[in-house]
Amino acid sequence: MSSSDDDDGLVVLTRLGDLTTAQLVCGRLEADGIAAYLPDEHMATQTWHLHWAIGGIRVQVRKADLERAREILAHPGSDIAPVAESAMEVSTNATASDAAEGQDDDGTIGPGDRAAFRALRVALVSLWLMGLIHPYSLWLALHALGRPDVTAWGRRRAWIALFISLAGCAWLGLLVQRFARLAG
Repeated sequence: MSSSDDDDGLVVLTRLGDLTTAQLVCGRLEADGIAAYLPDEHMATQTWHLHWAIGGIRVQVRKADLERAREILAHPGSDIAPVAESAMEVSTNATASDAAEGQDDDGTIGPGDRAAFRALRVALVSLWLMGLIHPYSLWLALHALGRPDVTAWGRRRAWIALFISLAGCAWLGLLVQRFARLAG
């Protein structure tokens, strides 16, 4: 990525339910000259069963291209628009619940939501590491829930991370107690 791309910044255009649809959306945008990125592509291919845990597969574009990208996907003559709309259940549900709470979603992720998303990712990774970093993910989740700039989307992820981390910390505590009894 060039330095001009870094200045523009990336924003989330949409979240999709499967990798194939996300790749088709990226191809459609790139055919019209808009650089599109799938930051969750590796997770979606390697741990395909967990892509719903992160809220779907993100399609990102430069902030300067956001409006044009929305127009391309909303254009009625577009072949990809009906596919993208049918696969966007996660995005539609999140937008409806945010609208009910009076929050508008402009496709950007603020610092509070980023903190909540990070807490969820660390909690999920800790499941594979046998709980070694659950205390850290617990701290991240509590920190994210305490932020004033976290949206409903971020709060949901922070609560999920909190419950996963609490269960992991309890399991880690039981293991430590059991090993202490065996050693003593």
